[in-house]
Amino acid sequence: MNRYLSFFLCFLVFGACSSKKHAESSDEESLDSEIQFAERFDIKYQDGIKLITIDKPWQGSKEPIRYLLYSNAIPASYLDDNSYIKIKTPVQTIVSNLTTQLALMDQLKITDRLTGFAQTQFIYSPEILSRVKNGKVKEVGPDGSLDIESILNLNPDIILAFSSGTENRQLEKLGELDMKVVMNAGYMETSILGRFEWIKFLGHLSGTETLANTIFEQKVMIYDSLLEIVKDRREPTVITGILYGGTWFMPAAENYGANIISAAGGNYLWSEDQGTGWLSMDFESVFEKGYNADYWIGVAGYTSLEQLKQADERYAEFEAFKNGNVYSYMARVNEQGANDYFESGNVNPDRLLADHIKILHPELLPEYELYYYMKLE
Repeated sequence: MNRYLSFFLCFLVFGACSSKKHAESSDEESLDSEIQFAERFDIKYQDGIKLITIDKPWQGSKEPIRYLLYSNAIPASYLDDNSYIKIKTPVQTIVSNLTTQLALMDQLKITDRLTGFAQTQFIYSPEILSRVKNGKVKEVGPDGSLDIESILNLNPDIILAFSSGTENRQLEKLGELDMKVVMNAGYMETSILGRFEWIKFLGHLSGTETLANTIFEQKVMIYDSLLEIVKDRREPTVITGILYGGTWFMPAAENYGANIISAAGGNYLWSEDQGTGWLSMDFESVFEKGYNADYWIGVAGYTSLEQLKQADERYAEFEAFKNGNVYSYMARVNEQGANDYFESGNVNPDRLLADHIKILHPELLPEYELYYYMKLE
């Protein structure tokens, strides 16, 4: 086994033991509530309750959303405070419209609490699909057209939701009907570790915060050990994305998609284009700057070079295409077309980083096999 791979696996074992010892010696009041990487939410403890603030719950939002989590009773000082959505924990029944929440439930071993999901054809998790087949998880309609009546019939403790800012009316309606809508803004985090840190939020909601912290610490340890092995390595040039309706979307320099490439020891060619969102370019602009790139990572749903060329013959002019260094995130797709990259990718930062290192510096992880990504042949 590669000595660097052995190192971070041993580091993981050490971290697991350390985390277990910490968990056994901690109580709720002394639990470390510091958020390390996420920028969109914060947790504070006061009078036996937990106060969670989401800074910008969706794109374009102006006001934060605040949640008060309690297990026994709401302190008298907060009873008439309507600035908080008050949720009794641990929650036992959950409806969601966000696939990444499914992966978090898997890791926290609470998939049995899911009773409804927006569109079940997008579920990858075999365990949750089994629950769908057995009628234990009901479909509640697509994003933007949630079936309010179905959700009311399920009467979940909470609705885990995300919003791009365009379909808020339905979520607002559910709130008006006394449903506890809990927003997740993890998709707007700029780092992969920031996205993953939202596992702590779900941990507090479900009463599995100790396990959430342990899982988070272990994966960060592996992630950090992987960062160490690419230090001072040659940085091959990288492009990403494809054309959509004549526009090539490319992550800006502070976008998580650019950050993971840099973290893996790659030279992302648009690293000077500041911003956390996406760059919109035409083919000619991308080709002028990236035709000679060493690698092309992330070509949407394409699974072969021929398929990519048939979509647009100009793709074959890139050096990465000619050299066979093109990769898509289609390695884990089930029979109904659900892609695990979109379900568990954000909650496995260590695997995502290892995949990128394997692509850009294969000699560092000779025994590792790509998990989410595949090389187009």
